[in-house]
Amino acid sequence: MSEIAIQIQDLTKVYKTNRVKAVDSLDLEINKGEIFGLLGPNGAGKTTLIRVIVGLLKSSSGHILFDGEELNINSAKWKHHIGYVPQETAFWKNLTVYENLNLIGTTYNIPNKELKERINHLLEGLYLVDHKKKLASKLSGGMQRRLNLAMGMVHDPQILLLDEVFVGLDPQTRNYLYDYLRDFASKENKTIIITSHLMEIVDALSDRVGILDLGKMLAVDTPENLKNTHGKGDILELEINKEFNEDLVAKVQKSEKDLVVEKKDQIILVKTLNAISKIPEILNSIENEGFTVLDVKITKQSLETVFISLTGKELRGD
Repeated sequence: MSEIAIQIQDLTKVYKTNRVKAVDSLDLEINKGEIFGLLGPNGAGKTTLIRVIVGLLKSSSGHILFDGEELNINSAKWKHHIGYVPQETAFWKNLTVYENLNLIGTTYNIPNKELKERINHLLEGLYLVDHKKKLASKLSGGMQRRLNLAMGMVHDPQILLLDEVFVGLDPQTRNYLYDYLRDFASKENKTIIITSHLMEIVDALSDRVGILDLGKMLAVDTPENLKNTHGKGDILELEINKEFNEDLVAKVQKSEKDLVVEKKDQIILVKTLNAISKIPEILNSIENEGFTVLDVKITKQSLETVFISLTGKELRGD
């Protein structure tokens, strides 16, 4: 059974200026060693929730517990538990890479020897060793992103919150950070919460995903389970060897449960959830009628179609 790292109970945030309820009686549990993806359209309450968790906003009501203990999010103890990496790069441009990490580390009162070890560990892990004496302003965009990540990790937080940190990264850097963060979560039993409007990142990196809208959590599950239980389903394109009529379409329709079948020229289109498991029966129904399937293409259900199905909206960057 997984240990719970952070528990949010009946959390509500109402802005006094306009009486908008940005977070509405939210309950959520996130486990230790888990990478949790948080998705939400503009105005969903995602940014408010993040700001409450990191202590930039005070909730109107509700509780946040860490290891079962309610903590004051403005306390020094909580700030040592949590690391926050914002979308905008946050460092001192006229300091070197090493000086940036050393300065942020001293604000957490980390002993000198321990701080030096942590900085060197981060520099090696994020491939910044050869650039530690460079001014931050002279780094490439990808290196600045890596420095920004190191700044949020230098105090060895138990919970790391990454807010749109993958924007503008080249595929090679992005894939490396995937592996680095997976190791950080699993090997060190740390919790990572990521937000991104790039669906493929959340899908590839997250153990579980929460979809938030109008201040409420609409669904929480693994990416695969979400794709298999929500949305419009996978699409199969079956190319048939000769002309066919609606009789064949009807046979395919009856071959499995919950199929939507259409004819398009010499192709049968099948829309369904978890299509791969249904392919054998679909193929049998076609071959039993004397036809041959020349080619099969499958378009898998995506988090984007799940998101649109649940919220009725497309996810876009702010």
